[in-house]
Amino acid sequence: MRVMQILLSQSQAGAETYFEKVAAAIAQDPSITQKVVIEALPPREQRLDNAGVDYFTLPMGKLSKPLLYDWKLKSIVRDFKPDLIVTWVNRASRKCPPTSAVVVGRLGGYYDLKNYQKCDHLIVNTQDLVRHVTDNGWPADHVSMISNFGELPSRLSVPAPKPVIPEGHRVLLALGRLHEKKAHDTLIKALPDIPDTTLLIAGTGELQGQLEQLAEELQVSDRVQFLGLRKDIQELFDLTDVCVFPSRFEPLGNVVLEAWATRTPIVAAASQGPSWLITDGEDGRLFEVDSSTECARAVNQVLADDGLARRLAENGHRVFLERFSKDVIVDQYKALFQRLVNERQARASNPADQPGSPT
Repeated sequence: MRVMQILLSQSQAGAETYFEKVAAAIAQDPSITQKVVIEALPPREQRLDNAGVDYFTLPMGKLSKPLLYDWKLKSIVRDFKPDLIVTWVNRASRKCPPTSAVVVGRLGGYYDLKNYQKCDHLIVNTQDLVRHVTDNGWPADHVSMISNFGELPSRLSVPAPKPVIPEGHRVLLALGRLHEKKAHDTLIKALPDIPDTTLLIAGTGELQGQLEQLAEELQVSDRVQFLGLRKDIQELFDLTDVCVFPSRFEPLGNVVLEAWATRTPIVAAASQGPSWLITDGEDGRLFEVDSSTECARAVNQVLADDGLARRLAENGHRVFLERFSKDVIVDQYKALFQRLVNERQARASNPADQPGSPT
């Protein structure tokens, strides 16, 4: 089976990071011939090189982009002749060229379905996103729910200096872009009530200055380290006592899956995705969205009780192995791809089954 995956984005946020993980996983499967199309972005190209992913780049120069971008995308699709194309995020789904391949749009959020009119099928990663797309008129038999996997592939890791942790401090880790939705402010507000801890925040965004100022005002700036964009997430988890995910709005929550995969206790705000994934007190702790008081209470409870921390981590890891491991999720992708390709080929070989064919 010939599969093409297209991502047209300069961002290095959650959806784009997960795209790289899926591309790297499928590159290891001998039953699939994969080609990936991305916009030219040297850091992403280096990671895909390291992961053995075969990719094409689209030009992003001031002159080359308007002149060659669309033409090159069309020629890549035409020359590769894929059986199936996966388009990631809105832009790739809008710009996918005309093709005889099955086009599958992958959604990880509550996106406008006008962007997916060229798609034959959709993949979403939560049941609530199934509801979202069907409520907005997408046929129920043309959408599949396949969640994300939690492994952190070493071949996509980029080494970076390890944070220095003060003697006697426990480590809290928060991952995600510095955006209002991610609610890092809630966690920083909780930090005065979580003594003897250092908070590592891995991510970039427009709110960094505001968050740094908040930490100064609360007199915890010496306990908060803003690490910027990091691609050594496994190494950060190795330092971590509790992963905290305070997001106000989260359809799924890759951070939860990554914490489970690394056997790290997770404390999360009870937004849409985490409250779907986590059973409070069994495989993680949940607190009310925007409540810094509840956040501090939950984190302190886990830090104070080694038995609880181990139980949450082990139970989370068990859920990960059963439902959210790379093998489980990639097998679901492959089964869906094969079914869609077989159906397309069957229709092509029997024109009488085509809509509008004479009877």
